[in-house]
Order: sequence, then structure tokens, then C-alpha cells
Amino acid sequence: MKKTTLIILILLTGVISKSFGQKIEENHTDDFTGKSIKRTSWESLFSSSDGVAHFRVSKVGDDEMIDLKLMLGGKVFSIGKDDEMMLKLDDGEVVTIASSQTEITSKGAGATGMNGSGAQGVQVMYPITKDQATQLKAHKIAKVRIAYLDGTLDSDVNDKNATKLQLCFNFF
Repeated sequence: MKKTTLIILILLTGVISKSFGQKIEENHTDDFTGKSIKRTSWESLFSSSDGVAHFRVSKVGDDEMIDLKLMLGGKVFSIGKDDEMMLKLDDGEVVTIASSQTEITSKGAGATGMNGSGAQGVQVMYPITKDQATQLKAHKIAKVRIAYLDGTLDSDVNDKNATKLQLCFNFF
């Protein structure tokens, strides 16, 4: 009986770890600045008929950020410095973060692999405060609104992807 229970626990742990496969992909100290750099793997945020977005969570020194890759169905667009991304949490609160730089689409920039590597996309960083990180650790994201030059993109975030984002923040 003990062997069976142990085997079931090992298998269950393996299945759970594959279901939520986030991992620390980068973990080192910069030789010049001495800052610790940690980044999770790229994960899906949402996929809809309007666009596809992936995220990862990064921590450089004490600064945390959400890195975003976004494609809008082959459309050429830009995200400007201080354009906002709004994250509506499952408790109704809204966390608003702003892009740290201006980015214009380029071929493959929104892709995380071969899928979308020929499409127009952007990769931008959204710094977050410690209070915002605490909120994102405690609550799942239900919806997201991403502002770009020509408008905004609203999308629901399914529970599986919301859990991934929450787990990524809890790595740090």
C-alpha cells in the first residue's frame, strides 16, 4: 500500500509540474552591474481572434516587470512609452502598469517560437511596484486591456493562464 501511494504521489507531482510548466529560464548575476537577473519562461496570456499575447515575469535587482509579446493578426502597430496595460483581478480591483519604452512592430518580435515568427509583433516591458506584485501574487487576473497607438485590446484571461501568471510572481 505504501509503494502504491508513493507511486501515485510521484506521478501526480509529475503531471502537475507539466500542467503548469513555468520555470526560471534565466538566473544569473550581471558581471558589470552586480545585479541579479531572473526571468521565467514565456507563457500564454491570451489568444483571441483580435490578438495573441505571451508574458514572462522578470526581476532585475529589486525591480520586477512583466515582459509582454503581442501580435494583432499581422497588423503593424506600436506601443508607446507610458501606454497602459490594465489588469482586472478576480476581486474586481484593477492594476494599471505603464510600458517603459516605445516599441514598433517587427517581424517575429511577438512570437515565442516558430508559430508567428513571420508575423508582425512587439515585445515590451511593464515595470511593476512591490504593492502591485503583492496584488498579483494574491489574486488571479480575469481580464486585460492593452493600450497601443491606434486603440486598445481587451481580452478575457482564462483560469489556466491566470494561474500561470500568479505562479510566476510567486517564484520571486
